[in-house]
Amino acid sequence: VNTTFNKTSPSVNDVINFTGNITDLGQLFSANITYNMSGVLTKVNFSVSGTSAQISNVTEITTGAGSVINFTMYVTDTANNVKQNSTLITVADVTLPVVNTTFNVSNARVNDIVNFTGNITDNLQLFSANITYNLSGILTKANYTLSGTIAQVSNVTNLSGCVETCTINFTMYATDTSNNVKQNSTLFVVADVTLPVVNTTFNKTSPLVNDVINFTGNV
Repeated sequence: VNTTFNKTSPSVNDVINFTGNITDLGQLFSANITYNMSGVLTKVNFSVSGTSAQISNVTEITTGAGSVINFTMYVTDTANNVKQNSTLITVADVTLPVVNTTFNVSNARVNDIVNFTGNITDNLQLFSANITYNLSGILTKANYTLSGTIAQVSNVTNLSGCVETCTINFTMYATDTSNNVKQNSTLFVVADVTLPVVNTTFNKTSPLVNDVINFTGNV
């Protein structure tokens, strides 16, 4: 009994074709495909004859990511010899983590403290997170080890190294144990709070009646 699958790492809602090529020295009699998915045991029976046969069964994956399904094929010949071939199929996790980020300030100034926080969730198991930003040409990466399905990470950054109106790209990456990676980036612009400089002059500081005043401003 040699068995094959059309997909070895199926996702939820994929269709699995479990096929068996069967041979016998004498005479084949019957075959059976058995699998348990979401607690429901399914058995599919086949009548076979001769010394070779091929059987298959099409199954839609309806169980959740990370679930393990045992596909087993049994073959019996007319002498009541039974051969079994089993394969464990794990449903692939292709769901990205969810990353929601916030800042403690929305209009930060030079020398302000920025707290970049991320709330992270995953359908199965988180693995790691990373916060990356570039401030005045210096690339900073902060790494975090995660576990479970919910986590929060944050990083405190002093904007003393940035001038007014400079732009900083804060990015958070979250990775789960299936190596699905989610990225969330925010462009942060440092506020311009410096007032314009205005110097004014008059051509005359003590004008008389009918004099002409020229009021000039250098801005």
